[in-house]
Amino acid sequence: MKNPFSRIPFLFFLIPLIAGILLQYYLKIEYSGIAFSLTGLMAMLFSYLIPEDRQFCWRWLFGAGVCLFLISVGIVSTTLRQQKSGFEYPDKVQVYTGIVADTPQEKGKTTAYRVYLPGEDKLIVCYFQRDTLNNSRLQPGDAFSFQGKIQPFQNIGDFDYRYYMYNQGFVGSAYISRHLWQTTGEVSLSLKYTALRCRQHIMDFYKSLGFNDTEYGILSALTLGYQDGLTDDVKQGFRTTGTVHVLSVSGLHVGIIYLMINFLLGFIRKGTKCYWLKPLLIIVLLWVYAFITGLPPSVIRASAMLTVFCASEIFGRKSFSLHALYIAGFFILLINPFSLFDIGFQLSFMSVLSILYLLPKVSGLLKVENKYLRNIWQMFVLSVVAQLATFPLCLYYFGTFPTYFFVTNLLIIPLVTSITYAVGGIGLAKLLSLIMPDLSAAFYCLPVKILQGLVGLMTNIIRFFENLPFALVNDAKISFPDMILIYTLITGVLVFFIYKKPKGLILGLLSILLFFIVRIYHNVSI
Repeated sequence: MKNPFSRIPFLFFLIPLIAGILLQYYLKIEYSGIAFSLTGLMAMLFSYLIPEDRQFCWRWLFGAGVCLFLISVGIVSTTLRQQKSGFEYPDKVQVYTGIVADTPQEKGKTTAYRVYLPGEDKLIVCYFQRDTLNNSRLQPGDAFSFQGKIQPFQNIGDFDYRYYMYNQGFVGSAYISRHLWQTTGEVSLSLKYTALRCRQHIMDFYKSLGFNDTEYGILSALTLGYQDGLTDDVKQGFRTTGTVHVLSVSGLHVGIIYLMINFLLGFIRKGTKCYWLKPLLIIVLLWVYAFITGLPPSVIRASAMLTVFCASEIFGRKSFSLHALYIAGFFILLINPFSLFDIGFQLSFMSVLSILYLLPKVSGLLKVENKYLRNIWQMFVLSVVAQLATFPLCLYYFGTFPTYFFVTNLLIIPLVTSITYAVGGIGLAKLLSLIMPDLSAAFYCLPVKILQGLVGLMTNIIRFFENLPFALVNDAKISFPDMILIYTLITGVLVFFIYKKPKGLILGLLSILLFFIVRIYHNVSI
């Protein structure tokens, strides 16, 4: 029997790692990790001591040992993360030294700063009154001292804000009163803070080009992932139309950048001696883009996956997309096991998994000869398969479903691509203006006008679909068993249509039956 993990071995590593993370996160069995580790190591060692004539019968032993050992790795990594997220809250005001860890966020009457406390090795959120800052805005990497009392987060309505911030690695918040803080004059030069400062310089550059507030907010969100410049109305419009994912710099944007770089380096032909330079340059430029966006986890995930693609080309190996996804997922969870509980990680991982696996199979169900119609068909399928993978999660977490997502994504994703290319034009204009500063205004005129037109077209499309009847289905929140049954239904139907197996249809019908049984039981019990 062929090993199902032969082509994707990192999936075999990823599953027990996730199992270990879940065991420790929910059951707190950190001391059992030692037993898993020792048992796994002994099983692997024993597999080498089996006589040759019996090795085939015991071929599973080494794999079982690796599995147990990786479970222990998941337990240990989660334990370390939980210890870092634990904190004993003081009863009185204390003096702390903090380093600004992100771009500040405006919160009504206060400005919120995410702050790292090097003395405590903890992350907190500091809230300053607007006038408390004395017209001086702290930047990422700036160090300051303050007096305050760190308190646990409070939940916001039905939203478990404390649980959310715990998974983000933050232990609490502090309100900074007037005159109880001062800068130390020191600036941290770590890679993360330098990246965030670079992103801030680019946003200041956007402002200098004369964009209005809406254009600046959308442009900063689409290209740099900075959403604080967006109004609530604009954000709600993207949510209603099912296109809010384009506002968070993620795999979509990194993929567009990858295609752009690949196109620009198209003069390096495959089969030439210097072809290895092309994937190497792509890797470098992808991480440069990750750097200027502030190194957010979503961009790091996508860049890591594409790095595996490019590395496989350098070493002459055939790249396997799913393998690259599992490699990226494995190392991300190994470094930060709490990423497993991050909604953004779950949504992006499921959407990329669906696109990589389903897109070629579903798009092949309909043969389209015309090149342009084929591109439209593939764009439509991309939108559908991405939403198929994520809408059960959206129903589970948010209870909302955008009705016209398949049309809006078909229109918005090409616009995002065009906007990204137009921003590349502004970057080129910046280089030319450094060479010929007297003509800088002329260089910027065309790409800025194009960007304004593209952003205006995007906002008009969003407003049009947002105002259509039944644009957003609300109050559709489902339970965890419901979500599993919906995923089972989707899997069964896809197996039936793609592989023509009746068992898939039977599985789908059974999941529908169980779904209604669960819902009826729930309603009767209430």
